[in-house]
Amino acid sequence: MAGLRTKTRQAELTDLLKRDHTLNGGILIGLDGYIIEVQARAVDVLKKQATWDSPTISGLTSDAAKEVKNRIKGSFAKLNIPGPEVEILINLAPADMFKGGTWLDLPLAIIMLQAAGLLPDLAEHLEGEYVLMGELGIHGEIRRVPGALSLAYVTKPNQKLIVPSGNEKECALILAKPGHEGCGVYPVGLLEHVIQFFQGKRNLENALTQAITFDNHIPSATDFGLVRGQTRAKRAAVISAAGGHNLLMIGPPGEGKSMLAGAIPGILPKLSNAEKVELTRIYSACGELKQDGLAVTRRPVRSIHHTATKIAVIGGGSGVPKAGEVTLAHHGVLFLDEIAEFSRDTLESLRQPIEDGEVRISRATAKVTYPCRFTLIAAMNPCPCGYFGTDSCRCKETDVKKYLSKISGPILDRIDLQVELQALSTKERMASARPGESAKLRKVVQDAREKQLKRFESTVISCNAAIPGGEVFDYCEFSEPATEHFTSIIDGNKVSTRSTTRLAKVSRTVADLAKSKTVEKEHIDEAASFVIGGLLRDLF
Repeated sequence: MAGLRTKTRQAELTDLLKRDHTLNGGILIGLDGYIIEVQARAVDVLKKQATWDSPTISGLTSDAAKEVKNRIKGSFAKLNIPGPEVEILINLAPADMFKGGTWLDLPLAIIMLQAAGLLPDLAEHLEGEYVLMGELGIHGEIRRVPGALSLAYVTKPNQKLIVPSGNEKECALILAKPGHEGCGVYPVGLLEHVIQFFQGKRNLENALTQAITFDNHIPSATDFGLVRGQTRAKRAAVISAAGGHNLLMIGPPGEGKSMLAGAIPGILPKLSNAEKVELTRIYSACGELKQDGLAVTRRPVRSIHHTATKIAVIGGGSGVPKAGEVTLAHHGVLFLDEIAEFSRDTLESLRQPIEDGEVRISRATAKVTYPCRFTLIAAMNPCPCGYFGTDSCRCKETDVKKYLSKISGPILDRIDLQVELQALSTKERMASARPGESAKLRKVVQDAREKQLKRFESTVISCNAAIPGGEVFDYCEFSEPATEHFTSIIDGNKVSTRSTTRLAKVSRTVADLAKSKTVEKEHIDEAASFVIGGLLRDLF
């Protein structure tokens, strides 16, 4: 009660109203980190002590503010911290930016104590030097947060990050890079330790002073040498990897479609350092890195079941839209098994991501853009029972056509290669594995990609599959006999303009694999066998 306060205490509380308090926190929107200025001040002396859910927080939704104050109240109770004797107002700037999640728990807890006069302020010249992040538990523990790498990414030289224990290695991945000179990362596991640091009673250790190692979050791809038989399908996979072409595999169940899809990332070119950081940021922001010290240094393969929703595949949801499987497949492989069983709406939603290499999602709270440059590998049975063309097939022709028609024409138009897998013979099933085949094929694929890098070095084109339709014949150089042969194939098969473009791109990739400067007749013939032939064309 005010009557029980001494004049000295009343004066101390009144003096708090003159003080300004500022800290830096951070939030994540999509894949991007943002520094948030956390401001606080005492605006009135209360007649009696309040509870820690009384401070007013502007710039945060009411539900989020209530939740964070409850967590802070619980952690303060654990530490026997008395309630505030002043009314506290907190502002999160910029105010018009949506702020959700738990990243701001730690800076809010510290600035509440400063505004209440229970913690000293940092010196004014040091206020901008520290960035705090972390979720509070009601027992006073500081929990890991997703997207710490993205928050570290936006720090400035010489800034110091106080982060939850278990986020420090992730932050170190970027803070050791150019543009973050003088930065430090200080892991903490308990709120009590951060309070002691601000009291000057404890030093925090900079994790960057120690050697840090990382484990790969992505397991090794299946070796091509473990895939028995299916020589033609393997060749299609190599062409797909070499040119970035989307691939559809059609064949009976159990004959290697899924295994082959899982092997393709292993023959794609190795990731660059920039791509590794980008993928690790994605996986961190999506909460996929369940422990510290994990990084994404291999190309991912994301295998999607046909029951997956459109939001799960593309991304979305309420609040800040979340990334979907297409983004987790960035720089790698998106595998749609049993593609004919996917809902048409889900398949149609893939058209724009395949075309643009990014997903743009708008909500009332935020607009985000997620990268999604992947190689699409799809697989399907040739008919409902899976054994079309054999004595075991029980399907009527009308049933087969109905089954295959589930895949829309626009999606098929975005798949460059089709290959049919056959049932393996007993000899093929019993053949010995040939480990090490992926390493040899990766060298072949890498050589072909290097030719494309030189071809497109002054453009934004990444590979043969990405050549814009109107520029195909600017980059696909045909010899004179090959030009005549190409024309005769197009006229003889009456293929669409889009298929004509696909055939030229795939022919260019086959020529690159053959180390040929120009596209020749034999390259066109092999490409045509994957582009304009096949079961789907025959049945429609």
